Amino acid sequence: MVEAMGLEEQARLLQEAGNAVKRNAFFMKKAMDEDNLREALRYSATLLGELRTPTLTPQRYYELYMQAFNELTHLQAFFREERRKGRSYADLYELVQHAGNVLPRLYLLCTVGSCYIRSKEAPAKSVLKDLVEMCKGVQHPIRGLFLRSYLCQVSRGLLPDVGSEFEGDGGSISDAIEFLLINFAEMNKLWCRMQHHASGRDRDRREQERQQLADLVGRNLTYVSQLDGLDFALYQEGVLARVMDQIVSCKDAIAQQYLMQCVIQGFPDDFHLGTLDSLLGILPDLQSGVQVHVVVSSLLDRLARFAASDKAVVDTFNQVDAFGKLTRAAAKVTESENEVPSGDVVAMHAALLSFTGAVYPDRLDLVNKVLTSAYQALEKQAPIKDAKAEKLLVQLLSTPLDNYDVVTVLELANYPSVMSLLRPAKRKEMAVKICQTILRQRTLVSSMEKVEMLLDFISPLVRDTEGLEDDDEFFEEEQNLLARLVHQLVSQDTDEHFELLRAARDRFNAGGPKRLRHTLAPLAFAALRLVRTIKEGTADSKKADGACKTVLQWIHGVAAQLAEVPAAEIALQLYLQAAHAASEVACLELIAYEFFEQAFILYEEAIPDSKAEVTALQSIVGVLHRCRVFTAESRDTLVHKATGYSAKLLKKPDQCRAVCACSHLFWQELPAEEEGDDVAEGVQPPVRDADNVMVCLKRALKIANSAQQQLAVVLKGDHTTPVMLFVEILNHYLFYFEQGNPSITTSVLQSLLELVANEMANENCQKDEALLAFYNSTRNHIAIQKDKGDELAQKFSSLQL
Repeated sequence: MVEAMGLEEQARLLQEAGNAVKRNAFFMKKAMDEDNLREALRYSATLLGELRTPTLTPQRYYELYMQAFNELTHLQAFFREERRKGRSYADLYELVQHAGNVLPRLYLLCTVGSCYIRSKEAPAKSVLKDLVEMCKGVQHPIRGLFLRSYLCQVSRGLLPDVGSEFEGDGGSISDAIEFLLINFAEMNKLWCRMQHHASGRDRDRREQERQQLADLVGRNLTYVSQLDGLDFALYQEGVLARVMDQIVSCKDAIAQQYLMQCVIQGFPDDFHLGTLDSLLGILPDLQSGVQVHVVVSSLLDRLARFAASDKAVVDTFNQVDAFGKLTRAAAKVTESENEVPSGDVVAMHAALLSFTGAVYPDRLDLVNKVLTSAYQALEKQAPIKDAKAEKLLVQLLSTPLDNYDVVTVLELANYPSVMSLLRPAKRKEMAVKICQTILRQRTLVSSMEKVEMLLDFISPLVRDTEGLEDDDEFFEEEQNLLARLVHQLVSQDTDEHFELLRAARDRFNAGGPKRLRHTLAPLAFAALRLVRTIKEGTADSKKADGACKTVLQWIHGVAAQLAEVPAAEIALQLYLQAAHAASEVACLELIAYEFFEQAFILYEEAIPDSKAEVTALQSIVGVLHRCRVFTAESRDTLVHKATGYSAKLLKKPDQCRAVCACSHLFWQELPAEEEGDDVAEGVQPPVRDADNVMVCLKRALKIANSAQQQLAVVLKGDHTTPVMLFVEILNHYLFYFEQGNPSITTSVLQSLLELVANEMANENCQKDEALLAFYNSTRNHIAIQKDKGDELAQKFSSLQL
């Protein structure tokens, strides 16, 4: 009948019953005010009679119950007032039993009984025993559950607990436990009986209603756990055994699932540790519908938090062999339950792994055992296709990476086995996680075996994987991770370090041009750093030169491969950096010259556009300017080529700036660390060719003037670019003037200052904020040099601004 009612009908029935409760409560309170006990009891019994309704769902029934419960608090106060007037609680206890219906009678008995116990006219244990037995008179599941829940609530503070005022004559802690456990057992029976009151088609709805009432049953166990006098001995002998017996005997999957959780979450952690055999021993006796893996996971999580909060209990874990027992329990669950979803299996092993990390943080062998158990439980389902299971498996594999040294974890025998259970996309996700962890922990991979193993694990990033397409959105980010990882491949032995880089290159070659664009360059730069390490750390100069040659030749091959990818701009920069290392670190002229030649070839044949040409030429000039290993003949050849490129640039402004930059190729500064010392072997003294510097600067002025004339025709004078070039050339003149270049005299500089001042007088130049700021900064620099009062100030003193 209840099943067929809609929400509106349920609301109407609740409204009617609630109105009846309110109406009878009004007359009950009126009788109390008139000091009419019999009328008060009659109306209270009528009020409570509304709880006999069979038409409300548990949720609606609870609302009605709470209305009645609130009114019974007034009745309790009335009974206490009657006691003060001389009426004994024994008389009241006898009087309320005259109520006609059993349900109102028992509610009234519980109400008077609570007052009876509080007055201490009778021992608490006697009244409690009487009440818990008489409540057996109501066997309707919902009515009986709420009645016993009321009994539990009103007697909560009246139990003869240790330290309680009701202890002693009123009973002992054993009596309190006995009362709660009897009430628990009876409520559990009523709760289980609800399942059999529904037809097959209403089973799901009835199960949902039972879940709503679960807390009423579990409240008894909560009160037991909160007893002050409950110690481990009482729990083990007087509580757990009886609760476990009730769980097994009820043979109801819903009840067993919930009550196991109540026990695990309700009682103290040290109690669980001491009774681990009992908790795990009951698992095989549970019904097939119970999710045993959830029970085990909850227990593992609880024990893991316990160990994390108090490290002193770890010895206790060892004494009881907690890990062994829990591991065997997890294995039995997967063996006995063939239908356990893969996600639940992974979740259970993840909880076991968290437990292992909390209790045994230094035992990697135990981590390996957990991984072994997980693999054995899941290997028949490989590859894991369930999305939830995949996500949990990634978390399972990530946990040891976060807690231990990454390389050590990867060496675990069963880590790759568990990782192989993942589909390619998730294996790639794990590869990213491994790279991120190594970089975050700054872990160094220092042996060939470890490098090979690491590259096996992150192979989805290194090469194409069957069944997996690269996501363009994340591809570059993933390859950048791989590029950063290269710099973690480090060995104290330089020979071995070089072998690590070679092994990585061999693996990266399988990734194809798309990946090589990102991965070859970091290999070469790591090798350049190795060149410096070899040179500085090897006492035998001949041996050092030989090792450096080998590494530089290898870098040459890497750069050539990059050029073929094609990644010409990256390859050119790599050639230049290698040339600088060969020159300034290894002092190997021929190799440095070869690198420059290759850079020039790339510049001529592979640089795609004019903007890239300008950038590349600036890099060539900058590196060549810093190289001092070349003889005069070799250097002249390289400088001639570089200056020749400046004249071939497409735009006049670019030509002008490039020629200014090339002027520095004829004027090298002496490094501060070499001042006053002999020049190192193989290093040439700095070039100081004042005449060629002047030639370059005059050519720059000529190009700037030509650009001004061209733009004057095209833009009809409305332009400032040539003037910006004049200011830039002025700054180059000032630099060489300060450096003591004899070709840059005061008269030459003064003439240029006047030329620039005339150009800046143009109205358009005054409107160009960037140009104006640049020019004013230049003038301020000259003024500052004049005020210094040193030898340089004397040179500047004759300049007129």
